[in-house]
Amino acid sequence: QVKKILECVCYSCGKLKVDMRDPMVANAVRRIKAQHRLKAIWALAKDKKICEPDELDEKDNG
Repeated sequence: QVKKILECVCYSCGKLKVDMRDPMVANAVRRIKAQHRLKAIWALAKDKKICEPDELDEKDNG
């Protein structure tokens, strides 16, 4: 279970690799029971190598 948690988090910045504004992610967070939520988020995040940068962070940095 720890391995799945670490696979959901970006190793360079510590954010979740999935975007919370994504409808699939929002649906998983809102509708899936807490016991199964990690499995659903992991399924969406496991194939991503890095997190998706926030638009606000990009605007602030340059």
